[in-house]
Amino acid sequence: MKKTLITALLPISFLMSANVFSQTPNKENTLNRCEKQNEKTVVNIQTDEAGYTVNNQYTSHTLNRKSNSNLAGDFVVGLTSLRSKTVIDFDGNVWQDLPSKGECFAAQINIKLIYEPIEVFIGSEFVKDGCTYNTILEHEMQHVKLYQVNLPTIKFILSELMEKRFGGKPIYAPTGEAKNNLNREIDELWRPLIKSEFAKVQIEQNRLDSEKEINKLTWSCLGEIQSMFGFRYR
Repeated sequence: MKKTLITALLPISFLMSANVFSQTPNKENTLNRCEKQNEKTVVNIQTDEAGYTVNNQYTSHTLNRKSNSNLAGDFVVGLTSLRSKTVIDFDGNVWQDLPSKGECFAAQINIKLIYEPIEVFIGSEFVKDGCTYNTILEHEMQHVKLYQVNLPTIKFILSELMEKRFGGKPIYAPTGEAKNNLNREIDELWRPLIKSEFAKVQIEQNRLDSEKEINKLTWSCLGEIQSMFGFRYR
C-alpha cells in the first residue's frame, strides 16, 4: 500500500574532517583550563514515539487523494502516514581569554527525534475485523513496525557521528563566535543529516509494496479487492 513520509530527502556527504571550530589553544590560558577542568561538549539525544492509530472512515478513492499517487482512477485500500520532526537546542557556559581573543564553549546540546502518532488508514469499503480488513491491517502494520524500528536506529547513528565530531571536548572559537558557529553547524549539517536518515526508511518501505505483495493482497480473502477494483488500486 502507499505510505507518506513527510520528511525531505536531503542526502549529504558527511566529512568528519571538516571542523568549523578550528581554533585550539596552544598555550596556558583560560582556554586550556577548560579541558583541564573537564569542561566539555555533551550531547543528549532522546526519541519520542507516540504509537499509532487506525482509521476506517475514508473510502479507498479518498485515500488515493491522501496518498502520493497521481494515477487517475487509482484506489488506495490501505495507507500508512507518518509525520516526524526534530527539536534541537543548546546552552552552556562560555569562557573567554582576552589575550588570545578566543573562547571555549562547554555546549550542552539537546536533540529530540519525534514521531507524531503514525496514522494507519483502511478503506471504509472493508468491514472492520473482516477478512480483507484484517489482511490490509496486517500489511500496514509492517510499515508501522518499520518506522518504529527506524527511530532508535537514527538515534544510534546520530550519537556515533556526534561523538566523533565533538569527542567530549569543549568548542573553541574566536571571541563571541562559538555559539553562532554551533548554531550554523546545526542548521547546515546536523538538521539535513537527520532528515536524510529519516528519509532512508522510505526505500525499505517501498520494498514492502512490491508487486508480489500487491498480488498477494489482491487475491486474498477470495479476491475481494480484485473484484471491487481490479488492478486500479495499490
